[in-house]
Amino acid sequence: MTGRTPVRRGEILRLAGACAGLLAAAVALGTAVNTLRPASSRLPWVGDWEHHVESKAFRAGIPVAFLAGARDRVENPAVVVFDARIREQYEAGHLPRARSLPLGEADRRLGDYASLLTPDTPILVYCGGADCTDALELAVKLRGYGFQKLTLYPGGVAEWTEYGGKIREGGQP
Repeated sequence: MTGRTPVRRGEILRLAGACAGLLAAAVALGTAVNTLRPASSRLPWVGDWEHHVESKAFRAGIPVAFLAGARDRVENPAVVVFDARIREQYEAGHLPRARSLPLGEADRRLGDYASLLTPDTPILVYCGGADCTDALELAVKLRGYGFQKLTLYPGGVAEWTEYGGKIREGGQP
């Protein structure tokens, strides 16, 4: 004898039943949470995730911050926040401390922020929301200029305001 107590068939069935119950409870809770979320932030039941901006960011090597991480970065004065949308959209409402750097103007306007930036400056980029890729393209462009501490906020202004985040109107902070 090795000192091990043999496992009885009844115990195995009881354990399997408990596991099945936990799995069923997890599925039910997940379904309930997803159903109760605002429509714009629900997770699709089936989808092609390869085309989502988060998947593209992962493939590009750009870290992603979700709402809580974006809030932390916006509140951190060491982080430079760039809005990749066009100036009119920026002026209509942008995240606190955000600076306007539209993707199409980045080459020309990046020098406007030279006094704020070093290669080690943490930078958060965002645009309109989950279907907007301008922020990702801006992050890739900034990495090409030598900036290393880039983070993409894919939820953008849409998610920020949907969850009670305050926005600023007008020009630069």
